[in-house]
Amino acid sequence: MQKKLDTYPFLFTFNKNQLINTTTIKERLSRKPHDLFTPHRTNFHMIYLFTEGKGKHLIDFKEFNVKEQYILFISQGQVHAFDAEETYDGRALIFTDDFFIRSGRDQEYFYNSLLFNSLQQPYFNTNTDFKELKSVFIEIYNELKKPTDKFQGEILHNLLYRIFLLSERQFEKQQQIPCPDPRNLQLVARFKKLVENNYKIHRQVKLYADQLFVSPRTLQTATSQILGKTPKEWISERVLMEIKRMLVYDQLSVKEIAALIHYEDSTNLVKFFKEKTGITPTEFRNQFRNFVL
Repeated sequence: MQKKLDTYPFLFTFNKNQLINTTTIKERLSRKPHDLFTPHRTNFHMIYLFTEGKGKHLIDFKEFNVKEQYILFISQGQVHAFDAEETYDGRALIFTDDFFIRSGRDQEYFYNSLLFNSLQQPYFNTNTDFKELKSVFIEIYNELKKPTDKFQGEILHNLLYRIFLLSERQFEKQQQIPCPDPRNLQLVARFKKLVENNYKIHRQVKLYADQLFVSPRTLQTATSQILGKTPKEWISERVLMEIKRMLVYDQLSVKEIAALIHYEDSTNLVKFFKEKTGITPTEFRNQFRNFVL
C-alpha cells in the first residue's frame, strides 16, 4: 500500500550556505500552507517560540494548546502538523544534525539533552528568559542575512547553543529534574541511540545491555534515573509509537506492520498493542483517521 506521510527536506531561504534557518511562524506557513496543515515528518529539528495568538499544534497524536511565551521543540522524524484555524505567531527555527554536531562535545550534549531525547514532548513556559530567547532568534536571523564568511557558521552555532542552554535550564526547573549522574547520562544516550537504530528488529533488554558492556541491572538503574522508565518500557514505547504512525499515517495493514517490525505473527502485535492502549490497532486507526485527510 502506498505511503501517505511526506517527509520534507531542509528548506533554504535567503542563506544557501548554512543548515540553519529562522523566520516567523506566519512566514513559514505562507510558503506551503496546505502541506504544513497535514501531518508530515521533516529531516531536520524545529524550535517554535510562540509570541502571540491561539491555536493548537499536533505532534504524534497529541494536541498542544499554543500559549504565548511558550517554546516547543520537535525532533527530526516526529510527525506533526499546524492548526488550520491558528491565529498564533512567533519565531520558527530549523536546523540539521550536521549543523549542530561539530565535535564530540556537541554530540555528547545533543544526545544527552532532554530537549531532543525525551518521550515527553518539551513544551514549556520560557518565563523570565522569554525576551532573551526572542532576541537570540532575531540575532540568528540578522546573522543569516549577512554575507557568508569563515566566522558565520561558528557565530550561528554559538547562538543556537545559547537557545538550548537557556531553554534546558527552564525545562529542568519546571520538571524538577534532579542533577543526574554523568555516567548514567552517557549510558542512557548510547542506549537510546541503539534502540532507535534497532527497535524494529531487537526488543530484548539483555541484548542492548550486552552491546553496551553493562549488566541489565546497571542499564535499568541508569534509565530509571534519567528517563523515569525501565529499558523495557522505553523500547516498548518506541515500538508502540511507530506502530501508531504506520497505522494512521502510512495506512499499512496490521500484517504489513508486523512484517516491517519483525513480529512473527500479527496476532502478537495486536495483543501487544491492545495491552498498551486498551484498544485494537483497527480501533485506533478509526479514532485518528481524520489526521490523514
